[in-house]
Amino acid sequence: MTQQLLLAWQPLPEPGGTSYHPDDLADPETVARLFQAAARYRAHVTPQGWRFLWTHYGLKGLLRINRQSNAWADDDDRDAADQLVSLARITGYDPATDRFRGQVERLETTAFVAAAN
Repeated sequence: MTQQLLLAWQPLPEPGGTSYHPDDLADPETVARLFQAAARYRAHVTPQGWRFLWTHYGLKGLLRINRQSNAWADDDDRDAADQLVSLARITGYDPATDRFRGQVERLETTAFVAAAN
């Protein structure tokens, strides 16, 4: 069994919670449910998860999913876009530059250098 990158997680159902991987987040309905849980602080999207979401859906797709989920500022796309960017940046991923910051950036760079050698 190959190990997939963890993109998001929520503690329910107990005891093990739910882990989300690329195949899971490729489904907009799953992302809408994840956004609902995350808006209530019941789920966490990793920096790599935000990168996947921005790359896979783009701003228009994320806004469409946000409206479907009623998670963040769903009545104003400009406010919702600001919130989505802020949420990604808080975790350590900047969608404007497609870069990670801090520990995540060092881990990704270290893995890239190791793979190149």
